[in-house]
Amino acid sequence: MKNFSIVILISFALFFSKCKSGLVTTSNSCYNSIQQGQAANKSGNYSNALDIFNQVLQKCDAYDAKEKGYAGKAEALNGMKNYDEALAAANQGLIINKSSVDNLFEKASAELGLGRTADAKADFSTITDLTQKNKNVKERATIYEKMAEIDLAQKMYDDAINNIQQAIALDPDNANFFMIRGDIKATQENFDAAIADYDLAISKGKDDTEAWKARATASIKSYQKKYSSNDAKQLASKMSTQDKTTLCDEISKAQSKGVKDINIDLLQASLCK
Repeated sequence: MKNFSIVILISFALFFSKCKSGLVTTSNSCYNSIQQGQAANKSGNYSNALDIFNQVLQKCDAYDAKEKGYAGKAEALNGMKNYDEALAAANQGLIINKSSVDNLFEKASAELGLGRTADAKADFSTITDLTQKNKNVKERATIYEKMAEIDLAQKMYDDAINNIQQAIALDPDNANFFMIRGDIKATQENFDAAIADYDLAISKGKDDTEAWKARATASIKSYQKKYSSNDAKQLASKMSTQDKTTLCDEISKAQSKGVKDINIDLLQASLCK
């Protein structure tokens, strides 16, 4: 009788545990699948990641696996620009855990893709509140980066600068942060400061066509502003020889890095003879 009572108590405890949190913990096979899916997302293999996370959601019953499964699925869908589906997946994850930073992040990213910037900003603010004590400073920095992007889209330049400065303070070696700060300054027509930030991004490893195109574009706009003309022929007639030489060298450098842009090519044809 005593042994029977112990069995009943153990069974009740297990039943309660299951009711409270699905299964007690994620199985090793589900954990490994989640890791594989996350690696696929990180490498940009979104189609493969989506397949993996769909399998996780079908086969894994633990609530923590489901939560990660929906976040991974949403990330893959965001990567594929299927924002409506990504939003639905993230919301499913938030039903399981309303404080899931991963699902909140993907929800906000989907909203940003759908042009729902106010909703995205509210979600990123929630994430910031949830992660104030997060010791992963690079993860927190990425959140501030996303908030800066939203501010820039809404032309809230002071907020954008404040958020990207927070990101840089947390992770000063992240080249993308300097690209965004350069974009903000370029939008404000502070072209010299923008070029300085693009140079910082390049020096920190972002030596690619995106950075060089942004740099060349900012330089061109700087001279257009200086000479009060956006017309290539007028600009060619107004610019000093030294300024022409400098700009042509910068355009040539960008092109050597793989930059292809018809407007830059047309300007080069007018200026650099």
